[in-house]
Amino acid sequence: MIHVFSALKKRCSLVSVMAEVDRILRPQRTFIVSDDMEKIGEIEKIMKSLKLNVIMTHSRYGEGVISVQKSWWRPTEVETITSAIASESELV
Repeated sequence: MIHVFSALKKRCSLVSVMAEVDRILRPQRTFIVSDDMEKIGEIEKIMKSLKLNVIMTHSRYGEGVISVQKSWWRPTEVETITSAIASESELV
């Protein structure tokens, strides 16, 4: 459980931190964050864009908790961005 996103945001991008969490988190594992509701809302949007399942959000007195679980989702061939893949001529 992490309760330091407000402090982390002053040092680095929230998107970068969430991308690193996604990289480290194993499928079917849960990640829990406690912070103010503004940060929880931002985290929820980012996690949904990374295809993580938002299990629960809860708020009380301006503070919130979000629980997300990493799924087994992987992009299909149609979803793969071809411009992000180097061609053979670019590799030579």
